[in-house]
Amino acid sequence: MIVGFNEYKHKYQFNVTGVIHVGAHVGQEYNEYIETFGLIPTYWFEPIPHIYKELSRNLDGKPNTFYYNVALGEKIGVHKMYLDDGNGQQSSSLLKPKEHQNFYPHIKFSEENTINITLNTLDFYGIDSCNVLVLDTQGYELNALKGSINTLKNIDYIFTEFNVIEMYDGCPSIEQLDEFLQPFGFYRQETWNVDGVWGDAFYLKKYD
Repeated sequence: MIVGFNEYKHKYQFNVTGVIHVGAHVGQEYNEYIETFGLIPTYWFEPIPHIYKELSRNLDGKPNTFYYNVALGEKIGVHKMYLDDGNGQQSSSLLKPKEHQNFYPHIKFSEENTINITLNTLDFYGIDSCNVLVLDTQGYELNALKGSINTLKNIDYIFTEFNVIEMYDGCPSIEQLDEFLQPFGFYRQETWNVDGVWGDAFYLKKYD
């Protein structure tokens, strides 16, 4: 994610009660969340086992911090994950890479470098103390949202990556994310485009 949360804290007068971060990697954003929003609850989801071990070491002993070795989608089960070689596995995805390899040829993928990971829904965890959702799932954003219907009732702010082109096979466009989120009251306020192929977006829930 490229978003600087503190930059937009005052612009939108954030009233943050907690953060759910899907696609946590090693928890790089923890200090930013605490410095920006105070000692709030944070929930972290990271499916790759050896990355999760580093995440758990980084977050061990932090108050109001919870972390899970699982991927989030629209159903419960086991799913193949494509691991990258060349980007610290931050480009790893539950979707098969497509245009990604053309734009970032130094980041390699292969059929041999895959693992099976546990897949669950965000709604399964029943988190109702957080009103910020952060999605960093390399093209799996829409799938994760489809498994978060009940959780979205408590969410006021969503920060998500998106793909401008089909970086991963079947990944959603920003327009598809807009279409899914609008019935839940979320409207896109900010869009940051990176390299013309991917970016970050911020959605704000608007109440009647």
